[in-house]
Amino acid sequence: MSIRHASALLLLGLSLTAQANPEVTSREYKLMLDASQFSYASEASNVASLISAADSAIEAAIARSVTGSASLSKQREVRFYDTLYSCTLNNMGYIFRERRENGDSEVTLKYRGPDRYIADFEDLSSSTSGAETKLEADIGANSTTPFKVVYSHSTTAPNTRTINEMADVNAHFDGFDADYGLSDNLPLSLVGNLVIQERVYKGVIIDLGSIDAEISVTLWYQGTPSGSQAPLVAEISFKYADSTADYTGKVVNRAKGAFDALRGLTNWVDTDSMTKTAFVYAYDSNFCQ
Repeated sequence: MSIRHASALLLLGLSLTAQANPEVTSREYKLMLDASQFSYASEASNVASLISAADSAIEAAIARSVTGSASLSKQREVRFYDTLYSCTLNNMGYIFRERRENGDSEVTLKYRGPDRYIADFEDLSSSTSGAETKLEADIGANSTTPFKVVYSHSTTAPNTRTINEMADVNAHFDGFDADYGLSDNLPLSLVGNLVIQERVYKGVIIDLGSIDAEISVTLWYQGTPSGSQAPLVAEISFKYADSTADYTGKVVNRAKGAFDALRGLTNWVDTDSMTKTAFVYAYDSNFCQ
């Protein structure tokens, strides 16, 4: 066998190995909260009370420190788009979301499913400058499943387009366009006609050992919140990442312990609440038929 042939086989083997072992570079643990525990007028103190309970529970569970205080980190508009009545994207396992903050827009195309390999093989490539792609494990729980993993493969790209048709997806996400060939003229509508005001609190860090995780509290309001208005949905989450997906046993076990500790906050956690995306799609029962 020639050296050139051997080198080609080695490169092919490395390529196949990379494809066969998709690297989950981010892991996010999410729990839905009882939204009635929050109101816009007392939002900061509500979040502080939640974080105080979370700090104590996590530190007791994993014997590691939780430091920092939660402060408002992000205020932005969130919109989901899909085809009216048929919900083509959602039925394919995709969501298409726009976030607007300080006059800037970014769009995310995301595939979610229970199989890490299938999620990774979905082509989320983008030729848009500044686009970023990741494969993430989303860990959640509800009243019947204490630990549920869904794999999320997504690309986020800066956006200057006004979104109203599938061309606005295809223009950013070349791989998706090539794979599925959905017509550029296919109209897109605002899911549930719902414009969400998202407010995210961050700044609290869990020491997991070689990697830290950051806690987020996310509140979604309908329209511009005011007074004693309660959010539509509320969520607490924490995330840690490694660009090589080289997590240690101690890190992942401490993360599981922290997640279980949060699940134990029964005064806060709503085990029957829908996820944020599921809530959006269920908001108007006539949108998807």
